[in-house]
Amino acid sequence: MKKALPIILIAGAAILLLSMRRRPSVTVTADMPIKQTAEEFEAEFEAATVKPKPSLIDAGTNLISTLFAKKTAQQKAGKKAQATAIKRAVKTKTATRKQAKAVTEALKKPIFIRGFADDKVLC
Repeated sequence: MKKALPIILIAGAAILLLSMRRRPSVTVTADMPIKQTAEEFEAEFEAATVKPKPSLIDAGTNLISTLFAKKTAQQKAGKKAQATAIKRAVKTKTATRKQAKAVTEALKKPIFIRGFADDKVLC
């Protein structure tokens, strides 16, 4: 304990000096206040909030990319599984094609239990 006491005192003194150090204060003054009319304010506000319209090329590119979006492997596998389930149901005569498609569409939707979401369920 006697050997640690000087180290503790030096560390405490250093912390005390750092906490008591004066920091320079900065003052900000406004020499000339900016005067603005309501019309100028509205014009500036409109200019800041109005987004420029996208060019025709950008709009076309966005439209094509949304219409022909690449499907993920999971989406492709889901479609394949749905088609297989429909074929199997029709082949075994358990349901018509329309009924089987309706069932598989209903099964695609997530199960919702009041108070729980899919990402909040504990495993």
